[in-house]
Amino acid sequence: MGKGVNVGQTFESTQNERTLAAVSAKIDAYYAKGFRNLRIPITWTEPVAGDRLVGSATVGDVNRSHARLAVIEQVVDYALAKSGLYVVINAHHETGLKTNSRAAVLERLWADIADIFAMKEHRLLFEILNEPHRSDGSNSPMPAADLRAMVKLAYAKIRAVDAERIIIIGGNQWFGAAEMANVWTDLSGVGDGQDPYVMATFHHYDPWTFCGDNQGTYDDNWTDANVSGPMATMLAWAQSTGKGMPVYIGEWGVGWGSRYTTMDCNNIRSWYQKMVDNAQASGIATSLWDDSGWFKVWDIGAKSWNNNLVDCIAGTCSWNGTERFNAGCK
Repeated sequence: MGKGVNVGQTFESTQNERTLAAVSAKIDAYYAKGFRNLRIPITWTEPVAGDRLVGSATVGDVNRSHARLAVIEQVVDYALAKSGLYVVINAHHETGLKTNSRAAVLERLWADIADIFAMKEHRLLFEILNEPHRSDGSNSPMPAADLRAMVKLAYAKIRAVDAERIIIIGGNQWFGAAEMANVWTDLSGVGDGQDPYVMATFHHYDPWTFCGDNQGTYDDNWTDANVSGPMATMLAWAQSTGKGMPVYIGEWGVGWGSRYTTMDCNNIRSWYQKMVDNAQASGIATSLWDDSGWFKVWDIGAKSWNNNLVDCIAGTCSWNGTERFNAGCK
């Protein structure tokens, strides 16, 4: 799967245009740069632009005639038509589902999704539940036992349709690397270590004081350990409890656009390059968080690159001067 990109803030929010024309231009641009996986965050059980993709938030029954679902299917088909491009779809901002541990809803949701996309190539992957924190003001983790039980139900429904569809599982709060060991103490109910089509995911925004939105200036003196540490943590779980399970960084990036209108920080450029260098050396697939907003690399409205971070990911970008902490980081 190599390096990839998210179609961020599109089918899980109202920030960006939700059309094939808008999204396909982004897919084409990244594909031309050698990116070979596409993550499409999707909100199903909460309203987006005033309506849900399911009939009921407390049932999880997908409305198969929904116009937004038709666009999602067009995007999936467009991406899969590109040679060697992998596509990940998920359940993303499912606020009530996660806060109330609605196991039956997640089970029904994935039974329907598995059926709807049953005939797609196996380069389409299913990520069961993104960042399962509570949205009750605490942002606390979903209880590990709840998440395990819910994921097992969804896993069973997907496997009833397809024995070889790759299923992606993660932690129980923000998808931090350390969460896997807390939740998945064994693989009971998700293949029991015998299913080669299960993948582990985590998100990499380390340190958050540098990567996060509205965190201040971007002259944070992060170290190589900030980049490599979470990867090492996740690989240790994957190679032991995970029985050699492959690892996927489903999101990573820096929210520079929350503070500045122009990206001209060498410190950010360096972090982007080292992230992918370390991941590739460790055999970890990655998917850049690019939302055409605070984490912007591609400008989905202008249909053009906003900055040269995409080239930094390839290891070939130009710096403004030679100093890591140039004026653009202040």
